Amino acid sequence: MEMNSSVSRKRLLFIMQSLQGGGAERVTLDLIKNLDKEIFETSILVVNYFGDLIQSLPKNIEVIKVLSEKEKTYLHPFKVIRTVTKAAKNADLIIGSLEMTPTYLSSLASVITKKPAIGWVHTDVQKHPKTNIKTHKFLISKLYKKLKVIIAVSNGAKNSFEKMFPNINVPVKRIYNPIRLEDIQRMLGEKNELDDLNEPIILGIGRLTELKGFDVLIKAHQYLLEEKVKNTLLILGEGEQREYLEQMIHQLSLHKSVILKGFVENPYKYMRSASVFALSSRYEGFSVVIAEALSAGLPVVSTDCPSGPSEILENGKYGILTPVNDYKELAKNIMKVLKTDPKGIDEKSRKERANDFSVEKIIPEFENLFNQVIHNRML
Repeated sequence: MEMNSSVSRKRLLFIMQSLQGGGAERVTLDLIKNLDKEIFETSILVVNYFGDLIQSLPKNIEVIKVLSEKEKTYLHPFKVIRTVTKAAKNADLIIGSLEMTPTYLSSLASVITKKPAIGWVHTDVQKHPKTNIKTHKFLISKLYKKLKVIIAVSNGAKNSFEKMFPNINVPVKRIYNPIRLEDIQRMLGEKNELDDLNEPIILGIGRLTELKGFDVLIKAHQYLLEEKVKNTLLILGEGEQREYLEQMIHQLSLHKSVILKGFVENPYKYMRSASVFALSSRYEGFSVVIAEALSAGLPVVSTDCPSGPSEILENGKYGILTPVNDYKELAKNIMKVLKTDPKGIDEKSRKERANDFSVEKIIPEFENLFNQVIHNRML
């Protein structure tokens, strides 16, 4: 019996750009870890093999490395396509884990090997600078047509894609990102060096990029200090804006009250110590961290950016929505939370809302979709 089950397992090939610690990469690895091993056998192809998540790779899984961190895909097209095609020949389904390069490669591999492919959109394509570059617009409009289905991480991301690319006649299916509720509950309990801080901690998490708006969050923090609201701002994450943000913190003389902690293995232990989670993004696709903060019972103040936060927070039912790029309003809404009982009010309903994004609820949606595509039972 054992042999039959392994023979009949469907082989999935996930194509990832890198293993940097971004939300989309983490979600891909979480999905792979939670797929039913009796039904699916998974391998991962990483185009640029580097990043903080290398140690988070699932054990006993084939990982195909193509290029190093510094090598550009467009300078090694034959090597990349050759490696992807070879891996795709052994797969029943190819999944591009991110918009653009991983999905382009999935589409090309599908054309060459005649194996079905899926794309995955994690962002608001109308707002995302790269999807608005002519080359990418052209490649998306041509290559995405070869996919069987496109997954969008929220209704906002789905609507944005369909508006921007109305001529790609491929079904777009919304499947929310799953969050690891059990892991989060376990990791919340770990000690951290800020446990004994006796002033409120405002927590921000994400890659240090312009789209995450940490410059706005730092200004909101400064405004709160000017209003005599004591607080420490803790930002977890790494990225290309680190130097810019460090200079900003120095210029505003905030080095004693702002901590740029970098990438951390366990962000959840800091959620336990925080008084409020603040998301300052200029746009999002879904925002896994909001759902994770809710699961920790943490009050959330988020920009009402296109796609994601308002869906998760149900238009303000489970957290406060605030205008994009408006640091004063962000600060005032954080102040509202700090002046009420931060953890007490509606903590139970926040946690219940997070259950809507549990692995148990979301993973079967992916599994059903993968089976539908593999068996050509189209949506």
